[in-house]
Amino acid sequence: MKTGQIFLAAIAFLGLMATNLPAQSIFATLTGVVSDPSQAVIGQAAVKLRDEQSGSLRDTVTNSDGYFSFASVPVGAYTLTVEAKGFQLYKGTGISLGGGEKRNVNVTLRVGTTGETVEVTGVADSLVPVDSGEKSSTLTTKELQNFVEVGSNAAEFLKIMPGFGIQNGTSNKANYTGETIGINGNGDAGSQSPLNNAYSYNGLPGNSLDITADGAHVSDPGCNCDTPVNPNSDMIAEFQVKTSNFSAENQKGPAVVSSVAKSGGKDFHGSAFLYARNYALNANDALFNSTGQTRPQNKYYYPGATIGGPVLIPGTGFNKHREKLFFFTGYEYFYQVLDTGLLRATVPTPAMINGNFSPSEVAKLGNTTQSGGPPDRSTRLCSQAESFRLPESIPICRRC
Repeated sequence: MKTGQIFLAAIAFLGLMATNLPAQSIFATLTGVVSDPSQAVIGQAAVKLRDEQSGSLRDTVTNSDGYFSFASVPVGAYTLTVEAKGFQLYKGTGISLGGGEKRNVNVTLRVGTTGETVEVTGVADSLVPVDSGEKSSTLTTKELQNFVEVGSNAAEFLKIMPGFGIQNGTSNKANYTGETIGINGNGDAGSQSPLNNAYSYNGLPGNSLDITADGAHVSDPGCNCDTPVNPNSDMIAEFQVKTSNFSAENQKGPAVVSSVAKSGGKDFHGSAFLYARNYALNANDALFNSTGQTRPQNKYYYPGATIGGPVLIPGTGFNKHREKLFFFTGYEYFYQVLDTGLLRATVPTPAMINGNFSPSEVAKLGNTTQSGGPPDRSTRLCSQAESFRLPESIPICRRC
């Protein structure tokens, strides 16, 4: 077997494998009914759906009831054309389909010759969901690139979704700001709160939030907390949050966050980016100012690039029309220098160490001042060079 044949066979095998992947929250379904001005259905009408980015084409015909359906449609913008003998050609552009959506568009053909065309733009406004009463919010590629974010993790956009709120920890800052990337990525390197526990939807516990990427669960199945996969805003085509009444294919919840990766098109497109944040440009924290501490020396540098387009084999006619096979890939490098700043800890008082747990001693726990005086020994903020210890070498706090 020649090298070119082996390569094509490998691509075909990978394509067959891809078709067996779970379809959860990735593909859309478009249905509709074709009729004439008198609302009589039109059978055997030719219906075509073309991807505006890749140019790939799918076609079908209406049945005796004038019904047509396109299943497993990838995320993207599409053009729908309907043609029948004795009627004008219908062409609808700007049909945007998202992951897991089931949309319906009914087409009314005007009487005329096939040489005439009725073109409708902005069809997305007339699409209505069918077979689902779900409540969801979706951010498309345009919104993901135009909205401002602190880091490069698209999960940061949960802050603007209806019903979501950021939880606070014991420090005077939010548990999640989007700066730090990692399995417990968040803006407070000291608390290391997982993404799931950083957000609350309508007051529910943070671990009730399910996160998926291309239909696969990316939350730790043991605690539903850690998120080893962080969706990059430059590498995904859609970011969606389902809050209620979604279909059974999303078996977890009660809120589901899903992302769908970008795909290549008929033309080559690429991008390069750099997210950079340095402590030198930050103002100091109010708590740090009050205790005479310097600002945390955090550094974040995230360079990366993406590229996508048609798969071409030089010297062959494979995919010469650029409408059969496409690719998309991206890479991002994480360089982080994390300073946890001040860590607060509550430890037993000297009397407690000796067995005295009277109410007066317990009341001292958590007190940061004594009648306006210096910090209490039971709770103290220590500088990086300081390690304050009680008798018997029990540490109170430190700065890492």
